[in-house]
Order: sequence, then C-alpha cells, then structure tokens
Amino acid sequence: MLQLNRSIYLSDTKLSSKGNLQYSVPALFISRAYNKRVFATPSHMSLKDASSATFKCAAAVALCASLASSAPLAVFAIPQTSTCATESCDNRDYSGKDLRNDFFTKGSVKYANFTNANLERVTLFGANLTGSNLTGANLIYSDLGQANLTGANLTNARLEGAIVSSARFENVIIEGADFTEVIVRKDIQTYLCNRASGTNPVTGVDTKDSLMCEY
Repeated sequence: MLQLNRSIYLSDTKLSSKGNLQYSVPALFISRAYNKRVFATPSHMSLKDASSATFKCAAAVALCASLASSAPLAVFAIPQTSTCATESCDNRDYSGKDLRNDFFTKGSVKYANFTNANLERVTLFGANLTGSNLTGANLIYSDLGQANLTGANLTNARLEGAIVSSARFENVIIEGADFTEVIVRKDIQTYLCNRASGTNPVTGVDTKDSLMCEY
C-alpha cells in the first residue's frame, strides 16, 4: 500500500482514509488535490508515470468527494414558477373552471374572475389577487400564504382549512365566506370580524362564527 500526499491511500481493491472507511473502487491514487493537481492511474504504474496525467482542480475535488463519502449527492429542489408569474394573468376569466391541477405561485392575477371556480388545494402562494372576484369559489385547503387579496371579493367563498399566513386582506369583501379552521393572527381576525356578515349558502356556517368572532 502506498501513502501519498494529503493522506490518501492506495491498494488494488480498497481505498481508505485515516478514518479507515473502506470503498470497493478501481485502483486509483490521488495526490496534491489542494495544490491543484490530481494524479490518477492503475496501481501498477509508477508515480513518475502518473504525474503526467494531470487534471484541473475541479475534477480532483469532484472525484475526491465521490470517493470520500458513501452518501448520495444532494438533490436541490427547484421552486415551481407559475405561468402567471412570468406573464400577466390579470383580468382573465376563470369563472366556473376546475383549476385543481393548476397553480398560481407568485402569479399576477389582479382583477381576474374566479367566480365559482374550483381551487381546492391549489397554491396561490404570493399571488397578487388584488381586486379579483372569488365569489362562490372553492378555496378549501388552498395556499394563500403571502397572497395579496386587497379589494378581493370572497362573497360566499369556502376557505375551510386554507393557509392565509401573511396574506393581505385590506378592503376584502367576505360576506358569507366560510373561514372554518383557518388560522389567522389576532389583528387579522379582528379586522375580518369587523367586516364579516352573512352565512355561507353551501355549508350553512355564519362568517362570524367561522372566524370565531366575539359578539
């Protein structure tokens, strides 16, 4: 067994470090990775012969990393970007449509018509819904986190279990809207309770009751 610079060891069938981790890999020896050189060769070749086989430091680092760890490479999730985030969907007509296979993450859907649309479990995270018409819309378990609902019309909408963290509700219309099991901050709850009225025609739940307003 040869001991090379930076304490990387070679044998015909095993490569090990000072931590005594064993790997079944083709016989290679690696040296001077920190000096921007890597030498890789079958074990029967001399160090002198091997020195001619130089590669860039990036290749050395990548090879060392793959040999030094048995863990799989990390996979980085790429956030989805909705079509409405790259091109405006303002003023579009989605009324009566089943949109459960769509998403509007960070999309611009200002003044769009979602009347009686099915948005159950749909993500509208960070969407700009300013002035949009969501009358009678099914928003059960939808994600409205950080959405801008300024001036939106939620008359008779169903929002049971929806996520509304950090959403904006200025001047929102919520007559007959059902907020059952929706978690809101105390200040938002107070604001909405002051605007709440009516009963949802589908669930029969009073809007104030769904918001747990104090009478």
